[in-house]
Amino acid sequence: MPEYLLYVKEENRTRQAYITPCFEVDRHFWEQEDGRRLHIIGKSPSLAIAFMLREQVNQRLAHDAGIDSLKQLAHTAVRESSVLYGRAVEETKDWFQFSPSGGLEEKGRNDHVAADLPIEADRLRRILSGRALLWEEIVYLWMQHGGDESVLLRLIQWLVLEGKAVLLPGIRLVLKKGLWRNRLLAVCERCGEADSIHLAYCYRCEQGCGYCAACIQMGQSKCCARYVCVAGELDTAISRAGHPFASGHESSEKPALLEWEGTYTPWQAEAAERARQFVAAQDSSSESFLLWAVCGAGKTELLFPSIADMLASGKKVLVATPRKDVVLELAPRLQRVFPRVKVIAVHGASGEKWEEADVVVSTTHQVMRFYRRFPLVVVDEADAFPYHGNPMLYRAVQRAVALGGKQLYLTATPPKKLRKALVPARFGLYAPYSPTHTMLPQRYHGHPLPVPKQMIVAGLQQKLRRNQPLGAFLEQVRHSLTDDRRVFVFVPRVNDVEEMTQYLTYFLPDCHGRIAGVHAADPLRDEKVKAFRDRQLSLLVTTTILERGVTIPQSDVIVWGADNAVFDQASLVQIAGRVGRSADSPGGTILFLVEKQAEAPREAIREIKRMNRLAQRLRGNQHAG
Repeated sequence: MPEYLLYVKEENRTRQAYITPCFEVDRHFWEQEDGRRLHIIGKSPSLAIAFMLREQVNQRLAHDAGIDSLKQLAHTAVRESSVLYGRAVEETKDWFQFSPSGGLEEKGRNDHVAADLPIEADRLRRILSGRALLWEEIVYLWMQHGGDESVLLRLIQWLVLEGKAVLLPGIRLVLKKGLWRNRLLAVCERCGEADSIHLAYCYRCEQGCGYCAACIQMGQSKCCARYVCVAGELDTAISRAGHPFASGHESSEKPALLEWEGTYTPWQAEAAERARQFVAAQDSSSESFLLWAVCGAGKTELLFPSIADMLASGKKVLVATPRKDVVLELAPRLQRVFPRVKVIAVHGASGEKWEEADVVVSTTHQVMRFYRRFPLVVVDEADAFPYHGNPMLYRAVQRAVALGGKQLYLTATPPKKLRKALVPARFGLYAPYSPTHTMLPQRYHGHPLPVPKQMIVAGLQQKLRRNQPLGAFLEQVRHSLTDDRRVFVFVPRVNDVEEMTQYLTYFLPDCHGRIAGVHAADPLRDEKVKAFRDRQLSLLVTTTILERGVTIPQSDVIVWGADNAVFDQASLVQIAGRVGRSADSPGGTILFLVEKQAEAPREAIREIKRMNRLAQRLRGNQHAG
């Protein structure tokens, strides 16, 4: 484990503190021009401590502090940090090491630095462009490109000095001075979390250390872990490897990148064009735009013009979604309509996560590995778990946007925060469009959204557990099955799936073998959904895992316990959106069963009615025009 040296560069009466794991590289870099002197403050094996000290030294340099006083400052800060760390872990000892070193490093001590270091550093920059990675990930990626691991640290440091890379500790330590007491804070540089840091002695750096539990599934972010961010740059060519125009003799008149045989309704065309104009605008006052389209409106197709414009100008596009199954569905779909570019799917088990591509479809967790990379970032299903309400994932998506880039939010149920920021409202009514949003309140087939009915049943859950018949519920199920419709029954908890399946099997003996239950941990989940789609099953009991992304023609929905906290307004609107999606069956039944009046079901019904009224009003305006 290297030590990290803290020094001050003095030039033309200005001074600034730097950190380096290989001082010979820094000395070589600064000696390219005259008039600079380097003053060493000291060194530590803790990257987090070195960065904490650099911040404090730079603050003191603003007040013309001398080198000796800076050394004393560093010594005091390390000692105090060690005490505060000991209090946090309830063990007193010297947790951090810091060794003050010589005063002035004169020029002329030239340790060997390879002449081709700047060239190799630039090659590494191109490989890491637009990524934010831990050291182990950088080593893997560098060696995949035939690089030599032994020079990697020097190359990174050269890029840092050039201002083309940022080297950080995985966990940042901050010494906070207070009137009554001082505190030592720890924050994860990768995900931004502060409450999920676990402090512990590290046998690798042999220091007080800590790791972040919030993003540990992406690799261990620690106080001693090197975390490197390299901003992306605008690409000038589309990746066409394996495509008809991969040679250097491309026609000057290339065919359009978008090959889609579908057509838009007038409303879809207008919404898609408004989004495209926002993405193409150079002087937009906002970086974000909301495509608010009801379930079944054909939201993905609305993105095609915006993506095509970006690709035509040589820019990369990220489509981020909270769910892996949406990634697996969207990536091949986009590849089909953009066959001349490279589209990859990035998720936890993906083998493509390190590849370069023109369109990246990724889970929001995997977006943490990108850094200022994409001129256009699309957030699909911005209201869905685990993205919605997760500051860590919000931050990841924000950091993936290139400087000056744009974000498109695509959802049928935008969160209140997004509505407030992007959707103007007057007297409680939302504008159908504005410079920062457009609404599509009607499905592609032109029929209104089916409106849910609500039924209050006292002791609803007890009836299920005691196996007591609930006439209205069973009657609705029988009515749907008699009409040859399939039925979703949504339940709030995983334990309810088995209970409800047994309940329905008992009271509907004629459906024996055609009823199944499914939840997130069910290993046969995909097979059961397929059987339901293929009409081998007539009734499917499910948790909220099927609230979106599933289209089953001629289906009805019943939500058992719609007043449960699991079902918020957005969830219930999405569940209702499973009904009436096809043109040959635009209607259907949606029943919310509740034990008591609750806000979420009431607001969901109100939202669906509001969209239907808006669609009707816009149709009236269209006819009047």
